[in-house]
Amino acid sequence: MDRRLFLSVPLAATAAAVTGGLAGCGGSGSGSGKKIDVRLGDTVNETNPEIASERFFGERIAALTDGKYQVKVFPNSTLGDHNRMNEQVRQGTLQMTKTLSSNLTAFDKRIGICSLPYAFAKQDELFTALDGAYGKALAGILDGYDLKVLAYFDSGARNVYNKKRAIRTPGDLKGLRIRVPQDAVMIDTFNTLGAQATPLSTNEIYSALQQGVIDAAENNPIFYVTNKHVEEARYFSWTRHQFGIDMLLVSKKWFADQPAKMQDAFVQAGVEAQQEERSRWRTETEAYAKQAADKGAKLNDDVDVAAFQQAVRPVLDKNRSTFGDLLKYLPVS
Repeated sequence: MDRRLFLSVPLAATAAAVTGGLAGCGGSGSGSGKKIDVRLGDTVNETNPEIASERFFGERIAALTDGKYQVKVFPNSTLGDHNRMNEQVRQGTLQMTKTLSSNLTAFDKRIGICSLPYAFAKQDELFTALDGAYGKALAGILDGYDLKVLAYFDSGARNVYNKKRAIRTPGDLKGLRIRVPQDAVMIDTFNTLGAQATPLSTNEIYSALQQGVIDAAENNPIFYVTNKHVEEARYFSWTRHQFGIDMLLVSKKWFADQPAKMQDAFVQAGVEAQQEERSRWRTETEAYAKQAADKGAKLNDDVDVAAFQQAVRPVLDKNRSTFGDLLKYLPVS
């Protein structure tokens, strides 16, 4: 079994193959009864369903290793922002993290392909691609930076929310200072749409909205509510400009030092956590959109998607040379 690029195998087949190899794995590797702590850092709030999914991952690791490995989840940027944690995982000083794909462009600009606006018409199309050759290609790139992908989490359709007005056409974004991740494609996208893209870390968004440093941000309704941005930016518009991807990563350096059967346990738990997280996300998105409305948000779904798609076409054309062969996996290429 190729543990480095396990995503090249269809999801169900991977799960079945790895499960079959885990019988009695708790007794392999080191003969010591000492438990091994695995730290998993994240930036999102405690109530975000991704945290629940990461804890589910920890439960599966404990079960698959007979309690030898214990995953401890640290939400709310306790261990630092995405960039800091990603670098620590690459160096092997932090075992695991979950990160937005756009934050990985600091290592390789090709990962910015995940941020292309309107690249997939439907989320299920994205999942099919991630569970196949597209996901294998992305994992292969990150493997070269000592980052191993264990799962592709759903982080929902990203939408614009702001303090000033409903967004229905690209023209409505003109002049708005909008927070974006530190990703060249996202910056280019919103500048192209007429906004003023402002890169900030996740933990800086709320205060920036509160103090008027920015007028807007963009993300899913779960993030919007759990990070309390609904308190400062009342207009939430369903632009659905991108289907977000979060990656559950383990340090390749640390992973390589673990016994083979323990590596299998991490792969298996990643497959199961991916299924759990996607299911949770789909179920909870509608509930959080209702929560947003109950908290006073003004949600609008009368967005001219065709106008947005046309307006951002230059972003794809501009970045063709950066993404190269990866573009063949996208419907819009």
